[in-house]
Amino acid sequence: MIRLSPLAAALAISLTGVAACAPAAFAETATASVAVAAELPSGTFVKKKKKLKGAWEVVQRGDKTFIVFGEDFRAANGPDLKIFLSPQTVADVTGKTAVNGAINIGELKTTKGTQEYEVPAGVNLDDFNSVLVHCEAYSVLWGGGDL
Repeated sequence: MIRLSPLAAALAISLTGVAACAPAAFAETATASVAVAAELPSGTFVKKKKKLKGAWEVVQRGDKTFIVFGEDFRAANGPDLKIFLSPQTVADVTGKTAVNGAINIGELKTTKGTQEYEVPAGVNLDDFNSVLVHCEAYSVLWGGGDL
């Protein structure tokens, strides 16, 4: 089942209505736009060393991209917790290798509930395989989710 963010769902509904009363060429373009909006990654966090659970999704707002943690997000408390985009998959990454080739997109704002992290301009998510929650000070990987 494809889960759309509220913005993507509204776009899909509005484009479907436009496509129904538009010329065939425009209708095909509108339908293609809906498919692109539905392809943004989402998933659930996988625990590696510390408690970590909940959903996450990639959301596009205008020309900005965000990693949004769901209301069900929960993580164990810890020092220096940061969010990284990593070229490694969650299965392959360890606390010692978590920052290799990774980009820090922010400090963990809270250990529970909804929060979002902006992907820096110019960063292509296709170059990364996971989003990680990592204690940088002690090289301990809480876990992550594959993009």
